[in-house]
Amino acid sequence: MMKSLWLCFLLLQSFSSLVTSQQYDDDAFRLLSFKKSSVDSDPNGALSDWSASASSSSTPCSWRGVFCSKDNHVIAINLTNTYLTGTLNLSDLMSISTLSDVSFSGNYFSGNLSFSASVCPFQTLDLSANSFAETIDIKSLLLTCNRLHSVSLSNNKLTDSSLVSTSLSNCKYLNMLNFSSNKLTGNLPSSMFYCKYLTVLDLSDNRLSGDLPTGFIPSSLQFLDLSGNNFTGKFQNLDFGTCQNLTVINLSRNDLTGTGFPVSLANCQLLQQLDISHNSLLMKIPGSMLGGFKYLKRLSLASNQFFGQIPQELGNACSTLEELDLSSNQLTGGLPSSFASCSSLSSLNLGHNYLSGDFLTAVVSSLSSLKYLSASFNNITGSLPLSLANCSQLQVMDLSSNGFTGEIPYEWCSTNSPFNSLQKLLLANNYLSGSVPNNLGGCKSLQTIDLSFNSLTGAIPDEIWYLPQINDVIMWANNLTGEIPEGICVKGGNLQTLILNNNLITGTIPKSIASCTNLMWVSLSNNKLEGEIPAGIGNLVNLAILQLGNNSLTGGVPVGFGKCKSLIWLDLNSNLLDGSLPEELAGSAGLVTPGPVSGKQFAFVRNEGGTACRFAGGLVEFEGIRKERLEGFLNYHFCPSTRIYSGLTMYNYEANGSMIYLDLSYNKLTGSIPESYGSLSYLQVLNLGYNNLMGDIPYSVGNLKTALLLDLSHNSLTGFIPGSLVSLSFLNDFDVSNNKLTGPIPSGGQLTTFPASKYANNSGLCGLPLDPCGSGSRRAGLKHRTQGTSSMATGVVVGILVSLLCIIILTFILFRMKRYQKKVEARDKYIESLSTSGNSSWKLSGVPEPLSINISTFEKPLRKLTFGHLLEATNGFSADTLIGSGGFGDVYKAQLKDGSVVAIKKLIHVTSQGDREFMAEMETIGRIKHRNLVPLLGYCKVGEERLLVYEYMKWGSLEAVLHDRVKGGGCVPWLDWASRKKIAIGSARGLAFLHHSYTKEFGDDNNLVGWAKQLHRERKIRDILDPDLLADKSCEHELIHCLKISFQCVDNKPWKRPTMIQVMAMFKELQEDSGSDIVDEMSMKSSVIDESQEKEPLGDHS
Repeated sequence: MMKSLWLCFLLLQSFSSLVTSQQYDDDAFRLLSFKKSSVDSDPNGALSDWSASASSSSTPCSWRGVFCSKDNHVIAINLTNTYLTGTLNLSDLMSISTLSDVSFSGNYFSGNLSFSASVCPFQTLDLSANSFAETIDIKSLLLTCNRLHSVSLSNNKLTDSSLVSTSLSNCKYLNMLNFSSNKLTGNLPSSMFYCKYLTVLDLSDNRLSGDLPTGFIPSSLQFLDLSGNNFTGKFQNLDFGTCQNLTVINLSRNDLTGTGFPVSLANCQLLQQLDISHNSLLMKIPGSMLGGFKYLKRLSLASNQFFGQIPQELGNACSTLEELDLSSNQLTGGLPSSFASCSSLSSLNLGHNYLSGDFLTAVVSSLSSLKYLSASFNNITGSLPLSLANCSQLQVMDLSSNGFTGEIPYEWCSTNSPFNSLQKLLLANNYLSGSVPNNLGGCKSLQTIDLSFNSLTGAIPDEIWYLPQINDVIMWANNLTGEIPEGICVKGGNLQTLILNNNLITGTIPKSIASCTNLMWVSLSNNKLEGEIPAGIGNLVNLAILQLGNNSLTGGVPVGFGKCKSLIWLDLNSNLLDGSLPEELAGSAGLVTPGPVSGKQFAFVRNEGGTACRFAGGLVEFEGIRKERLEGFLNYHFCPSTRIYSGLTMYNYEANGSMIYLDLSYNKLTGSIPESYGSLSYLQVLNLGYNNLMGDIPYSVGNLKTALLLDLSHNSLTGFIPGSLVSLSFLNDFDVSNNKLTGPIPSGGQLTTFPASKYANNSGLCGLPLDPCGSGSRRAGLKHRTQGTSSMATGVVVGILVSLLCIIILTFILFRMKRYQKKVEARDKYIESLSTSGNSSWKLSGVPEPLSINISTFEKPLRKLTFGHLLEATNGFSADTLIGSGGFGDVYKAQLKDGSVVAIKKLIHVTSQGDREFMAEMETIGRIKHRNLVPLLGYCKVGEERLLVYEYMKWGSLEAVLHDRVKGGGCVPWLDWASRKKIAIGSARGLAFLHHSYTKEFGDDNNLVGWAKQLHRERKIRDILDPDLLADKSCEHELIHCLKISFQCVDNKPWKRPTMIQVMAMFKELQEDSGSDIVDEMSMKSSVIDESQEKEPLGDHS
């Protein structure tokens, strides 16, 4: 009996081992099948141990990213951040019956998540931070994986407008749904009736729009994040339902309006976080409601239009409140005394309001847990409060741009001060005086000190320079003296930012600056520095901005600058530098990548006086400074006209960049301009003026295609101006005056559009805008050759010959003038005989022939046309040839002698644009070619008149086709929806092309836009649409969709407007919804316009 039982046990154990072995084999096979079908690239070898050839002792449980249960069943796969690439196919993984948790976050998977499996064991699926862009079959996934309770597709490139609604209609078992940081469009579904277990919904940072539906929020929801979308509607109309479980609400960065809070919000008694910042709410803060939330930890009402005083009742939430952000509103008064009991408050942001009073002393000083304090850009006056030192945990204190006076408290960082946690001290743009206290060196945690724009005097104490963690020393625009000590970044912290411009600092730049390997931004300009620039600066691989202008620095330009692989801005103007220009300065060309100073707040003070000013301008650190204060800063008013540009530093290239600003003017540099400087392909400003440079201007300078300013004036340059400079289309300031240049000024491009003063004092230069080459004053035969040792007889003979020659020349000139006068009179009579429109006057008797249209740079050359030809072709610009009028002038139809037809626009005189600006703009526009942009064929400048020659559009403007069909005598075609849709797509194509090259946006709120917005607010959308189009019900959906795209393009907030590339993506979505290819294959009905026969597309000349 015992033997039988023992035998059975052995058989069962063998069978179990066999089953387990089979399970291993099956799981391994399915994992390897998944690897084969889904992984195209594994750059880091993350799946190198996923192999069938592994040792017999190796099981899938030992493979990287595979997790098993105690009985060795595969239960989870986690391949986060392994950089795998491929089209994800989940079918094989779905066949592993024990696999519940799958995470492929941080890879490059794509696809539509289609699968062939009929069952699915997944419970969590994390596909965040991949490359999914196609339409996801989310419905099949949710229905098949009926145990799935957590799905994340955040940080992808999804655009499907139905993804959200489909998911929320099939969310029966879901607990968490995260589609954040995609490009999803469309509206939210009317309800989430099926989402009975949903606790987390994150749709933040998409392009969702429309109102938030009533009854949208299920009672189970705990976390709701809809921030960073385009939701609209009245905030007070939102319905939060019972919301008894809701703890987090984030509706920030939308376009919600309103004058009150929704009553139902009071039902959310468990609320811990409420963020409605960056909307358009206009009201007082409802203190009673917000103060009634007993568990509130974080409240942000920033960047709205809340006005009035901060309510006392809001302090009732102090028992739990940890973060409060009321910045960028219109609040007045101070912080109520009820906030003194906010014992847990760690972050308080009251910046950018109109607050005043002594609340910093009376209230804020008692907040013992406070770590972050910002009261910047308010109206707080008086002395800096000593009692703020009671905030012993304070790490950041920002009191910039107020009205503080007096000295910086000596006691703040004294030996007995509890101010030991302070990391950032920001006091810029006040009216502080006295010296910088050396006791600040007692705050050993200090990393950033910004005392700019005050009236501080004396030297910067050594105690600050030698702080162990100091990163940023920013004290520009004071009256500081003393020297920068030797030993910085050796005895103290490793500086990242050193900005001390516009002070009275003396001495030399310490050699130890070469040890500041983290330095990114150095500005020491407008001081009294002497000595040489340390050669070790070349070791600063992170250095992006270096400004040392207007000092008394000597020596040469260090060749080590060429090793600064991040250097984009080098300003050494107005010093005593000598020696030659180092060829190595261009050593970083093509190697610079975006990085170190990206996102820094700055202001560029541009000198509008051109090269007549001492330098092009100055870049200043701008964080914490009021713009109006900077505008009154006399130290920057070296020119009669300046302009201030402010914003965040952004790189205009992704890789292979170069320096963008190089100013070495007003020095004593010698030698020639290195040919290598032409490799600085992203250089926008090159100023080498007022030096002692010699030699030719390198032909390679013509490679600086993005150059805006090129100043080589006041040197000793010789030779010709290179013809390659004609290709510099973006030049708006050019100066080669006061050199020794010879030869003709190259014609075409921008060069001939600058005034003669930019070429002055070059005795050998000729051509526009100077005297014509070969003019009498420049002929070698007329020069004084008789000087020297010639005999008197020879002189007499030569004198007689010269006199005779002069008589002959004068006689010839008089004959030509008389003949030319007859031609002018005949032309004037001809012009006056032509019929003209009532508002035109074309008597131009003083203009020489031929009056040519400048078309040398355009792709479709015309014959050389004279102004008379254009007059004749338009019958003197008569009313009969007038085909349109627009905001910039009238448009005439002109038939040339060869039978070709063009459209001529006569611009009205509404600007003070000079000849150079006009010609420069036309040269640029003439190069733009795109199938959906009406081509500019040429232009003509005659006196004060400006003419543009366009390709003729048969049907005229779009406005005429849509609204003036009666005027066209019934010949103008009627445009059905398909035709209008094609025009919209074509317009978007053209604008996308323009916006891809230029950064301008659009969205002017003119009468038409304002009217449409008003109807949209009144929910009368159908009244905006053409009733003739609404007769066709099949196109109503597309009409509404296109209208919504239009409203996004004219959004009141420019940062919310889509780029034209994004608009094209929206049209692509419309194409998919309609089932027809309207983007690339759309054609108009033959009854309207047959493009195979008519090559003149609809355009707008006016």
